[in-house]
Amino acid sequence: MLKGVGLAMYLLTAVLPAPADDIVFGFRPIPPYVMIDSAGTYSGMEYEIVVAALAAGGHTVKPQDFPFARLFETLKFKKIQGAAPVLPTHDVGEAFLTDSYITYHNVALAMRKRGLRIQRVSDLKGLSIMAFQTATVVLGPEYAEAVSGNPQYSEMAKQILQIRTLFAGRIDAAIGETRILHYYIYAPETKVDSSLPTEEFPIFPPTHYRAAFLEKRHADDFNRGLKAILANGTYQKIVLKYSPMP
Repeated sequence: MLKGVGLAMYLLTAVLPAPADDIVFGFRPIPPYVMIDSAGTYSGMEYEIVVAALAAGGHTVKPQDFPFARLFETLKFKKIQGAAPVLPTHDVGEAFLTDSYITYHNVALAMRKRGLRIQRVSDLKGLSIMAFQTATVVLGPEYAEAVSGNPQYSEMAKQILQIRTLFAGRIDAAIGETRILHYYIYAPETKVDSSLPTEEFPIFPPTHYRAAFLEKRHADDFNRGLKAILANGTYQKIVLKYSPMP
């Protein structure tokens, strides 16, 4: 039985909230999910969801940006405390994965004038393709097999180059997330004729991304915060701010 000072300390710790932390968090910059302006200010759908979920748990975010391929290694070697977006197939060492907080919809995008019929992943065989970095990992073994040994297959970290190359007629299809590809079609810096019709082929299943944290309590707080912002409408407001797509 607890008595005296021991009981008082137990009651105090039982009602005190968990400590709030500044979490050094790694993001992969890609619009409209994560964007950084010339002043170094972050914005974007994914960034705001992560910040809101952690804020609901009392934490603040100190963002850092990395190329997608370096993000996991940086977390694995504990140079940051959290990172997103992450899949269970990514090697993040001993980090703790959260619940899925965002869904990507990957597609094959082609110029309509080419008249391509892409109804399944296997239809990509033999086409000239430019995909996003790590696509063969993210999109699974069927996709990896379809593009294996294709000399006309490449992956690009800078996805703006996918749209420029597609509109220039140098590839048959670009593989990427629909919001990302469409952002670059209409972005002034891409410098393509956005009035030219394209065709989207949704041949991939949705990709449900998670966040990863070195500390389990941060992952748990993120999950609780995510439930809270889903329940109070904050999550949907953030999504609609950047895209009408659910």
